Amino acid sequence: MLRNKHLKDWSKIVSSHFPDLSLPEVIGLATWSVGMVMTGSSSLTRVSEFIAKINGEKSNTVRQRLKEWYQDSKGKKGEKRRELDVSQCESPFTQVDSQFMEV
Repeated sequence: MLRNKHLKDWSKIVSSHFPDLSLPEVIGLATWSVGMVMTGSSSLTRVSEFIAKINGEKSNTVRQRLKEWYQDSKGKKGEKRRELDVSQCESPFTQVDSQFMEV
């Protein structure tokens, strides 16, 4: 799924900060965060086009994956789809936020 070295490296960092997230959830968060930082936008279209280009994928494939990342489980395709429990992200975000506040 992740062919780009920088996306792979970033997903490892994200995984270390969010150990309770599943691999697909980590990849989604890593992909979204890289795409938003690099494009300066949270637009699904802009992010998916950027990620598709650097990861050697079709834009529509990336778009669907990113869209399903934030949808509830009923809006996702497949049998084993689940919703992202954002409460799992609360503690790591708080730790990151407090690190920046100390600087």
